Amino acid sequence: MKRAATRPPRRVLLVDDEPIQRLLLMRALEPLGVEVQEARNGQEALDLLRDSLPHVVLTDLHMPIMDGLELTRRVKALDPLLPVILLTADGDREVRLKGIEAGADDFLNRPVDLTELRLRVKGHLERRWLQEKLEDLERTLLALVRAVEVKDAYTAGHGERVAQYTCWTAEELGATAEELEELHMGALLHDIGKIGIPDHILRGDYPLTENEWRLIKQHPVKGDEIIQPLRAYPRLRPYIRWHHEKLDGSGYPDGLTEVPLLVQALSAADIYDALTSVRTYRKSLRPEEALEVLEEEARKGRLHREVVRALKSGLLRNRALRAV
Repeated sequence: MKRAATRPPRRVLLVDDEPIQRLLLMRALEPLGVEVQEARNGQEALDLLRDSLPHVVLTDLHMPIMDGLELTRRVKALDPLLPVILLTADGDREVRLKGIEAGADDFLNRPVDLTELRLRVKGHLERRWLQEKLEDLERTLLALVRAVEVKDAYTAGHGERVAQYTCWTAEELGATAEELEELHMGALLHDIGKIGIPDHILRGDYPLTENEWRLIKQHPVKGDEIIQPLRAYPRLRPYIRWHHEKLDGSGYPDGLTEVPLLVQALSAADIYDALTSVRTYRKSLRPEEALEVLEEEARKGRLHREVVRALKSGLLRNRALRAV
């Protein structure tokens, strides 16, 4: 009989300079079945954190050597998503604001309500678990994209190059750091819908039939379906689904005439990489020739001129194109 998979042990790092308080809190956490690591101050906690990260940090505010606020800052520098719960006897607003500024995710007032403690810790452990599962899913999807690419030597590394060109272009367009992070992931995953398309169709060794071409044009829709479980799905969806759309409505799959500027940045980067890469049916173009093709696309009203200009500027700034 096959056993159900079990979660790995959850670990809580408990930081408090009072031994009696640590013992009390440890006993309160026993019903959760967690492993508890102890530290007497922030410095001891940091030493433990450098060995391995726990799933939740539960720390007192007032401690010698390093207090809870400084520890919180250091924890967030190591892992911004690692939950930190601050224990404090101070109920005033100023203390909480300083905690929030340091990066604390939650607060518990002393004397601690032990039932509330268990519920708060349990909630953060559950969210951390879900976050890890979603990160595992993202890694799996990226592995699948690379699996598609390595089927054909001509497209190996395509996703990474497109992500790089897209981000260079978006930087020139004034994208924020958050937008660049999302755009980079979207660019890496943009062709994930090609999973399941037969190798001979992807390689394009011969002119595609109408049915084969229809199958290729469905890959943005399939990609849209594949990424739905991701937490960033609403923000990644435009890049996955619309990277083959054109401003004149001739693109696919939705025939849009209004395409977000950063999606166009991905489209331009995708075309540029395809043109400058060797294919079975043609030689690669020089960067200058590929940009001329993109400029013609802009003249025909299929791409925004500003996007093509930004791509060219990004390539020049990063020395991927010779100045003429």
